[in-house]
Order: sequence, then C-alpha cells, then structure tokens
Amino acid sequence: MSKLDDLSAWRMFCSLCKTRNFSDTAAEFDVEVSTVSRAVSSLETALGQDLIKRNMRPLQLTEVGSAAYESAIHVIRLHQEMIAELTQRSAQIDGKIRLSLAPGFVTRYMMPMLMEFNSMYPEISFDIVGGGNLADVLQYKADIAVVSFKPTDSRLISFSRGRNVYVPVASPQYIKKYGMPQHPSELSQHTVLLYDGTVRHATKTLSNGEEETEIKWQKVVRVGNILAIKRSVLDGLGIAVDLPLLHCAQEIASGQLIPILPGWYHPPVECFIVTTNSNWRMRRHRIFLQWFQPRLQAFFREQEELVAPFWRLPTKTLVKEL
Repeated sequence: MSKLDDLSAWRMFCSLCKTRNFSDTAAEFDVEVSTVSRAVSSLETALGQDLIKRNMRPLQLTEVGSAAYESAIHVIRLHQEMIAELTQRSAQIDGKIRLSLAPGFVTRYMMPMLMEFNSMYPEISFDIVGGGNLADVLQYKADIAVVSFKPTDSRLISFSRGRNVYVPVASPQYIKKYGMPQHPSELSQHTVLLYDGTVRHATKTLSNGEEETEIKWQKVVRVGNILAIKRSVLDGLGIAVDLPLLHCAQEIASGQLIPILPGWYHPPVECFIVTTNSNWRMRRHRIFLQWFQPRLQAFFREQEELVAPFWRLPTKTLVKEL
C-alpha cells in the first residue's frame, strides 16, 4: 500500500500544520517525536516533494504542503464524521430487523414471540422477508435467518436454536380405516403425504437406531406446504412420515394424531440462527439474538417434553454443515 493511502500519516501531518511543533503533535497522538517525523517524511518521499520547511521555527509549510493540508483536512473531517455516524448507528437500538423464517413457523408460533419482544423494545420493528433461506442473509435481503444446518461461511455467525424433530403420524380415523403401519416397507399400502419444499428436501429414508431403510411407496402426494400436510393428515386423507414436532406436539398430546411406525423416524436435525458478522456488531441485532436464541431453545424443549409420554424421542441429532 502506498504511504499516500496512510490516513494516520495524513492525520499527523494535519496536526503538525496546526501545532507547527513536532513535540506537540507527538503528545497529541501519544507517540514518539520520531514517529511523527517518519510519518511526514514518508508522505514527502511518496510525493517526491517537501511538505514542510524544517529549517524554520516555527515550522512553515511549503506551497505543496499548504495545498495538501487544505485537501487532507477535508478528507479527515469526512472520515471522522463517517466513523461517528457508523458508531452511533451500531450503538442505537431503534430500527428494523428483517427476518427470514420458515412460513409454517411464522404463521402460528413466531408472531407471538415477536410481539413479546416488541413489548419490551417497542423501538424495534420486524419485517418477515424470506422463507428461512441462508441466501437471504448472504444477499442482504434479510438480517437474520433460521436454517436447518450450520453455515461454514466466514462472513457469518451462527447460534444453535435447538433441533427439529420429525414424527411419523396419522389420525385415529385413518388408522381405524387402514390399520397402523409398523414398518416402512408397509408404506406401499398407504397414502403418504410427503413434504418437498424450499426448507428441506423430501425424506428418502427412515432410521431405527443404527438401522436405516429406504422408503418405497406406491401412493404419494408431494406437497410444498407443511401446514397443508398437517391439515390433510388431521382430516384422515393420508399419513405423514416426517411432520415437524412443533406442528404436531399439541395434537399428539390431545390424541388428534397418533405416532406410527414404532421406532422409525427421520433423524432430528440441529437448527441455527444465522446473521452476518457486521449485523452482529449492531446493538439491536445483538439484543434480539441474545433474547431470541434461549427463547427458541426453550420453546423446542417444551414441545419435546409435551410429546415424551406418547412417543419415544430420538436421541441422535444430525448437524449438517454447508
């Protein structure tokens, strides 16, 4: 980098133009006199011209030095104003936070949480701008996203928000009419409602401890809306092999839905709250994330505790990296 791009050297030069004394400028910057002298000399060397007349007391500027001072002091003031503005902006709490969240989660669960937070910090508002996609954060469309993998991009910072547990379920009326499937191989005799959307791909295998088997079916309806699948399962139109626990814990506890395929499940996946390093440095984002993470973790633990008497929860959790 050219010494002409060294803002610290130009600051020392501008100070020297005002003090006309190396010792006073050195005291202002809390450095040795030799440091100030080297900084100014480096600018002169890079320019190929003298900026000050060292043989005069007090120091005098050359013609080039006077012109350089008039320009440099303006640039330094602009830089100081920029730093002050950015510092104030990062420290202020009022403003908007843009969230990218899975639509099914927003519909029923997220809005009460945001209202709870807003009652504590009414100066912070929210926009839901995406569907739980990391690209929304990387493309600066959202400030924070919740995703089902741990990002490895060095531009990002992530926090665990708890795991997604997936339950194979059917309604009591469906089981009464078509029977309870005991093994994934029996799914070929049933209508399966399978999620296949932007948040995750369609489930292809189910696990039972260390055993894993590929799912094969004859009648399957692929749906990109998890709430539509839940409604259809509640209405007895088919079964779901991987309904997220947050969408069925209450219904399992009340008996509206019954876990099927004993011992078989789509492995739980650890999920993460993600933001950029620069967003993390903004105070309102930090305040929200420090509240949001434990709030989400507690919420998902509550769902597992609710269903534990009715279904054996998997112990193994996958952590996917991307």
